[in-house]
Amino acid sequence: MNSQVIVDRYIATCVENINEYELDDLTYIRSRSFAMSGMAVEEPSKAAIVGEGVLAFTGELTGNNKSDAQNAFLFATLVANKKFPEEDQGKEWYQLFRQVMTDSGWTPVSKYYNNLHVAGNTVRMDKLVLEILGSVIAGIALPGTSSALMLKVAGDAVAALQKRDTALTLYERNLLDNGVGGMAAAACTEVAGEAIMAVGAVRFKRKNTSTKVLFVDVDIRNVNLYRGETVFARNSLVADATRESIKNKLGSRAVEKIDEYEI
Repeated sequence: MNSQVIVDRYIATCVENINEYELDDLTYIRSRSFAMSGMAVEEPSKAAIVGEGVLAFTGELTGNNKSDAQNAFLFATLVANKKFPEEDQGKEWYQLFRQVMTDSGWTPVSKYYNNLHVAGNTVRMDKLVLEILGSVIAGIALPGTSSALMLKVAGDAVAALQKRDTALTLYERNLLDNGVGGMAAAACTEVAGEAIMAVGAVRFKRKNTSTKVLFVDVDIRNVNLYRGETVFARNSLVADATRESIKNKLGSRAVEKIDEYEI
């Protein structure tokens, strides 16, 4: 069997998987994007709330890379939410999220998931997820200032969320729905023509009645934390082949939940 046949079969399998994934009509999820402040380099940069993720993009992204990243991330989130909605399914949720991203054309080049132990009784979730993302980015061998730029845009994206009360309220409602919390921060850039997405995620089982997660000290004495780290590289062949299927599956969600603003 020649290599082209193998590639064609793999792409066909990915398309078939995308078409078979199921989505709920999750009307409680709302996504809004927001402009980031303080960005002095690589204009224009963008950020967006996408499902349970805060995605930041450097100005280097070209073509379909940004829209493919947003659609794949939202699609993977919705599929995993439907399949594994329970509070004790954090690991299964993250594994399925990663698999759907793969089928969508974003191949994991590094991945990690494990229990997370934090010293003390409280933690700032926004700081924690950025620390995890920083660890992910630090492990990528990127040229020049790419790593620093990815960290900057991610930090600016999360910080900007604090200034948008409506978006923050809706975002936290999404995080806390059904007692399951999940926050992800991601930074996307392009290096030598290849789109890279670094994702840091925290999943947790919530055993208290707090309605606030971000920008406050969260009591973690009765919370089990899980940590996920993944670096995705865009596979253009698979992304191109699955793009329309993902758009069709998302339908109006792609418009309602992803709303971009230029810096």
